[in-house]
Amino acid sequence: MTAIDLSPQLEDIREKYPEWWRSDEAQRELQALWGNAECNAHGVLAADEKITIELEPQWKASVKIARAPNGWYAFATRYSYALGGGSGPISVWNRTAYTARDEAIEAGIAELKRTYQGLLDWRGWAPETQKTNAARMIERLDQYLIQSRQMSLF
Repeated sequence: MTAIDLSPQLEDIREKYPEWWRSDEAQRELQALWGNAECNAHGVLAADEKITIELEPQWKASVKIARAPNGWYAFATRYSYALGGGSGPISVWNRTAYTARDEAIEAGIAELKRTYQGLLDWRGWAPETQKTNAARMIERLDQYLIQSRQMSLF
């Protein structure tokens, strides 16, 4: 996987602008880093693609992918399960960029698998179906990766 760590650039921008979280200048520098990517006032990039894997209505996992003008890719994930969920935006503040779409998708799937693995490993009280469905979601995510790799071979 060819991941580009943008942490040093983000840290430089944070040092340069004391109130970086609300600085238009900081955001413009980040947009330039991403090839003058278009984003909203909060630095959120529009998704070009969304891949969703669903087990049942309450169990879903999605990877959103955006391609920046400089050819880099970024991703964000969204997940849900019977008792909760979470999501994040694709942003110019992402700490990692990818040089290929497939790499961004694989990184997103890996992040989702870690999330569902956390449910599977949870030591506190949870319905038994949560562990069963978490394991099934991990299996579905693995199946998606296998299928996408097989299709790209031809």
